[in-house]
Amino acid sequence: MVPPAIVLPVSNEHAPTHAGSALTVAAVLFVLLRLLAVAHYDWHVAFALLHTLELDDAPGLFLGTFMADSRISSALLMILTPLTLFFYFNTRNDPGRARAGTLLALVVLLAMIVSHTLTYHRWWVPVGAIGLGAVLLFVKRAPVRFVLRWFTWLIAGAALVVAAVVATPWVPLERIEISDGTGEYYVMETSPGFLKVLDARDHEFRILRAEDVRSRTELADH
Repeated sequence: MVPPAIVLPVSNEHAPTHAGSALTVAAVLFVLLRLLAVAHYDWHVAFALLHTLELDDAPGLFLGTFMADSRISSALLMILTPLTLFFYFNTRNDPGRARAGTLLALVVLLAMIVSHTLTYHRWWVPVGAIGLGAVLLFVKRAPVRFVLRWFTWLIAGAALVVAAVVATPWVPLERIEISDGTGEYYVMETSPGFLKVLDARDHEFRILRAEDVRSRTELADH
């Protein structure tokens, strides 16, 4: 059973401009919070990490944030998937492009929840998503209207909270053998002659000379 659509008020002509500005601010805040969280809120480390980023790193930084910590991704997938499905079925009067974007996001979320479940064997994630979806079908009209009206802001708020609390970097963890021993590091940047890394133990920022690196092994479970 699909709940009846709830028609939301039509936005004014300045809404796209305001939405674009809000999106830009949210993106900047997301990057800033990620840098601080990964640096354990050490200003100097965050400043060093800032200079390892490039414009084309944005997709990896965003997606890596949600994939780096399996506990966070479990909770988010269990919540966002039914909410997105619910939003899709209750916005039938939206423009085709907006609905297409929601449908694409839903397909991606479904693919991610399948992959996540098969990888970590957390079968309670899809079960929890189905349960939440069932609850949404029978809630009262007021909570439904709230979710639909503020859906985008709820997603943005959740993204910023995750950015602020997930200390795991957006790159894979590696075991690196150097001339004076072996350690576990996150390689934040690879350049000719050196590696910029973050120590997995204390998140200390280090620069390793490439000639001192004897081997690198990516650790799958981090």
